[in-house]
Amino acid sequence: MIWEKQWELFAPNFKNGKAHIDLTPYGCPETLLLYPGPGFGDFSHPTTRLVLRLMQPYIKDHLVVDIGCGSGILSLAAAAMGASSVYGYDIDPAAVQHAQKNLKLSPHAKNITFSENPPQKIQPGTVFLMNMISSEQEQAWSSIGDRIPASAILIASGVLKEDEKAYLAWRKEQGFRMIQTFTEDHWCGYIFQLEKKS
Repeated sequence: MIWEKQWELFAPNFKNGKAHIDLTPYGCPETLLLYPGPGFGDFSHPTTRLVLRLMQPYIKDHLVVDIGCGSGILSLAAAAMGASSVYGYDIDPAAVQHAQKNLKLSPHAKNITFSENPPQKIQPGTVFLMNMISSEQEQAWSSIGDRIPASAILIASGVLKEDEKAYLAWRKEQGFRMIQTFTEDHWCGYIFQLEKKS
């Protein structure tokens, strides 16, 4: 299988046909198991690690929406970190199928939903996750951005350092204030809070 070969080469701690993702460095004493597949998120890319690093303090007992969930890695991690419920969605049906397959490996499965569509209802206090390149973020945001409640937290990565200025200006226009940022290998990750609706 082509995906298994690719994950075997790049996913850390790949054995017995699965990636074993240790969440201990991110404040969660659990290990995620992921099957190889087409969904982005095998833990080899810096942006995934950036979101995991930034999200941990904001997740426990909160609703989480994972925009562009890919393999489901961030959704599964959010559930492991104590999210009250998690809704992950992706426009790629193959990625959603991959995430649903990984869901079967999770002891936190009861709290997670994967879909090809954005959630119909968004509650105040929801934490939003986005891990995709900035051009894809703009496209994905168009389907949900006008429904984000005031004071919402957005944790995002997928922005190259060279594109940071334009990206932050775009987020500021939407009413987001940056709370924190980290970089790894020229990739940026951010925590934002929505202060006003654009």
